[in-house]
Amino acid sequence: MRGRDGDADHEARVPDAGVAREDVTVTLDGVERVLTIVREERIHGSQGYWLCNRCGAARWHLYIRGSEIACRKCFSLTYASQRTRNGAALRARKIRRKLGAAPGLLAPLPPRPRNVWAARYYDKLVRELAACEGSLAQRLGAMVERRRKRA
Repeated sequence: MRGRDGDADHEARVPDAGVAREDVTVTLDGVERVLTIVREERIHGSQGYWLCNRCGAARWHLYIRGSEIACRKCFSLTYASQRTRNGAALRARKIRRKLGAAPGLLAPLPPRPRNVWAARYYDKLVRELAACEGSLAQRLGAMVERRRKRA
């Protein structure tokens, strides 16, 4: 089945043939809600999907907002990469997460591991992080310079 979460070209649908349905009761903020799991037969077993309570589309993920449960499209949720024009900031955040460091720009890094292989990987990530944060620092410097010229 094509057209799950994030695929704008194909509308998610649930075919009638080879589908098993199962209702699950979930308690959210003291209110019981019924969610439907749809299982579709595949070559090597079956694939399970949730049915969105709002639009009825089969989705891999449902989200909770307040006391409602729905899919990404019904809640109009976006990805972080769709909200930023700077890929270096996203890349730096991802590298910092891999290193186990604080998410802030130029925040201290954890100590280098003693294991040779882990140390090599650590060094590689630190080099990538330095490049990303260097480009971010240049962009910030250029922004400050533009502000100074305006004032």
